[in-house]
Amino acid sequence: MSEHDRSQTGFRHFLDLLRTELADVTHEVVTEIKQSIPEYDRPELSAYDQILRLGTEILLPGFLDRVTDPDAPTVQRDETCRALGHFEAVEGRTLDHLQAAARIAFHVAWRRTVVLAEREQIPTAVVSTTVDAMLVYLEEAVAQARVGYQQATGHADVRRREERRRLLHLILQQPAVVPEAIEDLAKSTCWWPLPAEATLVAVHPEAPSTRSALDADVLADFDGAEPCLLVPGPLTEARHAMLRAALSDASCVLGLTLPLERATHSLRWARRVLALAEEGVIRDGSLIPCRDHLMTMWLLSDPALVEELTRHHLDPLRDVSEGQRRRLVETLAEAVTTRSTAVDIGERLKVHPQTVRYRLRQLEGYLGNSLEDADARFSLDATLRAASLHRRRRLGRRGTPGA
Repeated sequence: MSEHDRSQTGFRHFLDLLRTELADVTHEVVTEIKQSIPEYDRPELSAYDQILRLGTEILLPGFLDRVTDPDAPTVQRDETCRALGHFEAVEGRTLDHLQAAARIAFHVAWRRTVVLAEREQIPTAVVSTTVDAMLVYLEEAVAQARVGYQQATGHADVRRREERRRLLHLILQQPAVVPEAIEDLAKSTCWWPLPAEATLVAVHPEAPSTRSALDADVLADFDGAEPCLLVPGPLTEARHAMLRAALSDASCVLGLTLPLERATHSLRWARRVLALAEEGVIRDGSLIPCRDHLMTMWLLSDPALVEELTRHHLDPLRDVSEGQRRRLVETLAEAVTTRSTAVDIGERLKVHPQTVRYRLRQLEGYLGNSLEDADARFSLDATLRAASLHRRRRLGRRGTPGA
């Protein structure tokens, strides 16, 4: 056997050994990319996770196939790379993150190659040939990704998305512009049929999103200080599924479905609920329905007024000790807001029913007949609920770093 044949045999043997490492290398590449690039660090089975894993599972074996047979077709590799470039463009990024991911994949593969070569005592010439082939393959893959990116940025859909972003700003502009201006822009540049009503979605500025999962008719602005979406019409099951795919990891609030000319109110209330979630008043999460927290918004709309109402209703208790006042107000809140029996109130407060009855008699002595008046009872109910929410807000702020 000639020296060349021995070299080729050794090279093919090394490639076979590398192929046995593919599963571990793929896992390591995906893990390291997620750790190094926050934009790609999404939960398992999310769109980002699947795209990252699929790309890695195609490109790594593709390298071994390519160096095993230099004449093998590269159609799958090229299509995958162009699709990755297209995805970056649709997500509104440059190619920097994708190129960084490619470099991470190369360094992981290079490290594993060196470790395997040392363990199996592979000749230096074979290792050098393999690493050189990796670099060439990396350059070719990035070049194809650049082609996909350029094709996407030049595509009419991407240009139209920016036009629709301008349309969204026009719809939400305050003071409102005349409807004819909105209609003209929608017809002349965006080819966007004006809906009778729309649903606005408020998104946390630092929340992750998958723009490519959005329906084509959704207006979006993810680049401003306060990201938001406008979904034409009500939120059907299909629309909910779309938003889950695009915003499943994001802190966001689904606004009310309102006529298009009142869209600013939908977004204003959604942003208010999002702020309450950040403050700890309501539970934070993804796709929070604004309609579930309308009363909370109303009760917290004027903190100074709530303080004045609280002072007005509870003024008769001003001379009571702080501890006794706290217990009486706690019992009063349960009695007024729930209208429960002494037994039920006692269970919730973890005190004896007789203690509840005693406190209620004390409250009657301090507050007089106000508890029997329907209007006074309603005002007291709303005031106590609002005061409780304000306490929750203060506790939430106190628990926030820097608060």
